[in-house]
Amino acid sequence: MTIPEKTFVAVSALLFAAGLCRGVTPRPGEMSRARDFASAFAVGSAGRLPFSFTCGGRPSSEWLKSWKIARGEARAREGWTERAIVCADPATGIEIRCLLKEYRNYPAVEWVLELANSGRADTPIFEAIRPLDMRVESRENRDFVIRHALGDSNSALSFAPVDDILTPSKPGPLVLAPTGGRSSDGQMPFFNIDRGDGGIAVAVGWSGQWEAGFEIGPDGALRFRAGQQLTRLRLHPGETIRTPSILLVFWDGADALRGNNLFRQVLIAHHLPRRNGRLVMPPICATVNQADSDGNYERPHTRVMPILADRGIEVFWSDMDPQQWYPKGFPEGTGTWEPDPVKYPNGLKPVGDAAAAAGLGYLLWFEPERVYAGTKIDAEHPEFVMTSPEGKSRLFRLQDARARKWLTDLIDVQISVARLSWLRWDFNIRPLDFWRRSDAPDRQGMTEIRYIEGLYAMWDDLRARHPGLVIDNCASGGRRIDLETLSRGLPLWHSDMQCEGPRPAADQLQNGGLFRWVPLHGCGDFGYEPSYVFRSAMTAGNIVIPGALAGGLTTADAGTAEDVRRTAAVYHKLRPFMVGDFYPLLPHDAGESVWYGYQFDNPASGGGCAILFRREKSPDSARTIRLNGIEPEATYEIAFEDTPEKRTLKGDELTDLRIEIPSVPGSAIVYYKKLPGLKRPS
Repeated sequence: MTIPEKTFVAVSALLFAAGLCRGVTPRPGEMSRARDFASAFAVGSAGRLPFSFTCGGRPSSEWLKSWKIARGEARAREGWTERAIVCADPATGIEIRCLLKEYRNYPAVEWVLELANSGRADTPIFEAIRPLDMRVESRENRDFVIRHALGDSNSALSFAPVDDILTPSKPGPLVLAPTGGRSSDGQMPFFNIDRGDGGIAVAVGWSGQWEAGFEIGPDGALRFRAGQQLTRLRLHPGETIRTPSILLVFWDGADALRGNNLFRQVLIAHHLPRRNGRLVMPPICATVNQADSDGNYERPHTRVMPILADRGIEVFWSDMDPQQWYPKGFPEGTGTWEPDPVKYPNGLKPVGDAAAAAGLGYLLWFEPERVYAGTKIDAEHPEFVMTSPEGKSRLFRLQDARARKWLTDLIDVQISVARLSWLRWDFNIRPLDFWRRSDAPDRQGMTEIRYIEGLYAMWDDLRARHPGLVIDNCASGGRRIDLETLSRGLPLWHSDMQCEGPRPAADQLQNGGLFRWVPLHGCGDFGYEPSYVFRSAMTAGNIVIPGALAGGLTTADAGTAEDVRRTAAVYHKLRPFMVGDFYPLLPHDAGESVWYGYQFDNPASGGGCAILFRREKSPDSARTIRLNGIEPEATYEIAFEDTPEKRTLKGDELTDLRIEIPSVPGSAIVYYKKLPGLKRPS
């Protein structure tokens, strides 16, 4: 499949060619901590392995004493060293297999476990399988701060940072988990353990129901465990299951944001999707909602493709609503994945061909996991779905390899015909009750495991069939964001809050919270540059849908040409900085009487930007901000998006920079760039 989006790819190539995707530089001590951890994991004793389980009522610490441990040779991969470790029990045939990665240029270690039964009988019951179970030593009996984030809740609280403090007098436990089986529904699976002089940023890669627990022991050390929330199961002969994956990023110093920024750089370098080896940015998207008088959507779609491309749009966005390319609409049609013959009488091919001819990508909405009662899948293949007594939504059996292949082939038809470059994959029901109702008492957690394995297999299969295809990972907004989904796609609609239109202060906070962990994401944007509404929701790429706020004019109307071009231009200016380091500049506050803002710093280029907002009821026309990542003795040029003004300042003056925003509400974008060889201005 040929992927268009020429501008999109060109920008990504520029970022990498110029080396602009680097952030903070790892310190020798951080690299040593990561190497020491990996070495202890790879060659240490069974008692030092950082995972745990209970089997037959006995803890893994007892089981592993008598097991044989085989360690494969370290193999060099692109960017990391890989080693296989196998712990085997000769008596039962149980094996614990670990694939361990040690990253060469980052203080990071990653692994995933497999549990296998190579014996002839069922295993005893496994419980509390925790692929991460480790101790973090305290220095001088200090407190631990567990820095994490709320998940999506369609509100200003989505992705809000949370600091939980554990002390010897209040040791916990602190237990965190999402709601309903989607990995960032209510809680995010990312943590930064701060012990005051450094710490560890952690990601749990599991797109289902994970759990993480933190508790200080009598010795002052923190015990941290994470894995699938519920496992109580036995393995039949020949069975193998996988666990959540674990990523640790080690950091030193007093600033916990250093851990977040190292974590962001590991994601950018080793996890976020690529096309032809180049980082994929969230695209600048647009759509049209109108149909011709006969209900035809094909003609309005194909007519606007060259117009949108000429204005700098990169991807044509076709969502669940209002285009509803499938029969019956949403949600009644969810489960009939074929074009509506009234809206698309010739199928999706003319739309895909028109997008490709204009150099645009084509994004199309699906919700493959939800099957509504009476749709084609439900009627023709009821054996492929799990039902619920609560309603008409069924859950497709991704845990069934035959059913999954059938669904993969079905969706593949539309991907091929439409030449899709983005598969918008939504998921609007909570799966946990479906999974747990399907489990026998001695197989609790097994349906979830097979389902999540099936989800990854299906995504990987579709991406292998269509090189360059990227998943737009949506789940009622941003409710399934984790290490594994980020390795296969990007969340281009990070909250359904925007289904009701813009909420600028909440948009700012959602971005500010999510940027701490996830460098690349997007959502709807209901304005054009330089509006307060636009900048409040702006990320490295959005779906630009300002018709409701611009007199009904869309991105393809004659009166918006310059607005759209100006908007696309500012995305291209900001993208190189957004893959650098992130810093909040002001408190995470939802109040309308305050200022809010954040900064992106790119050490490789010596430049960055700050985006600031004066909220609707703020009485202050100016604020002083402190920029991060600045060299005090260097000289910088300061520029502003809204005025031709430029200043030349010494670095130490940027720690006390006065910014004026005369309008209420209002915003400012400030750029800075280090200048070579200049002395302090007189």
